[in-house]
Amino acid sequence: MGGVCAATHDTDVAHRATWTRRCAALTLLVMTPLAAGCAAAEGDVDGPNRSGASVSGAATLQGSLHVLVAASLLPVAEVLAGDFELLHPGVDVQIAGAGSSTLREQVLAGAPADVFIPADPSHLQAVRHEVGISGESVVVARNSLVLAVPAGNDAGVAALADLTRPELLIGLCAAEVPCGAHARAGLSRAGIEPVPDTDEPNVRALVTKLAAGELDAAVVYASDARTAAGIESLGWGAGSAPETTYEAAMLTEAPNTQAAEAFLDFLGSAAARDAFVSHGFGAP
Repeated sequence: MGGVCAATHDTDVAHRATWTRRCAALTLLVMTPLAAGCAAAEGDVDGPNRSGASVSGAATLQGSLHVLVAASLLPVAEVLAGDFELLHPGVDVQIAGAGSSTLREQVLAGAPADVFIPADPSHLQAVRHEVGISGESVVVARNSLVLAVPAGNDAGVAALADLTRPELLIGLCAAEVPCGAHARAGLSRAGIEPVPDTDEPNVRALVTKLAAGELDAAVVYASDARTAAGIESLGWGAGSAPETTYEAAMLTEAPNTQAAEAFLDFLGSAAARDAFVSHGFGAP
């Protein structure tokens, strides 16, 4: 992942954006970058991309675009990045994902980022106050939590109340990330006090353990239960399921503001909404 080691002197963030800290932060970035599609083939510059949108004139946007997304967004973010690159062949979209709290700390430490999309607006607000966000954030998707089990459900889990069974191996996300915070709040409202055997740093790690049969049950996002192989959703089954909202915003110190603005516009398009829905997310 490329970065920008240039000092900025914006009066709102001068103490957080020195050249030394930004360069040093590159060594702290622990998120996993994903390859995000390929450039449009020769002869396709003025034709339609797979979403049906024209890419005529798209070459005006150039350079790398760093997009930090909550772990639950990784599958759809990779698809959206590829579609955006077809629209704008001169842009290389770098997707990095982790738990929203980890992403927030990386941004605050000065890691290169143009667009930030956490799984809960509270993390975006923290970045707004500490570093700065340009313009208003945009709601791009919604999600809810479900009780999930490995395919086959050998432990016979039937309801949220089974999360209190001591003989079962139970997993939750860590309390500091949205999937863990919302799960605990929803279970508390239902009068359920689970004792998790693992608190995973993000929902993708939790889904991986569940699909591998290392856990008997876990609380994950509906989008994960829909798209991940090897797990089954049992719904929520205790009133309204906990929900979360994904908001996207461009950082004040975004290295590539033009591409970031275009990407935010793209996230509001019908093609992007269709991609979110097909991956199990709710529309904005």
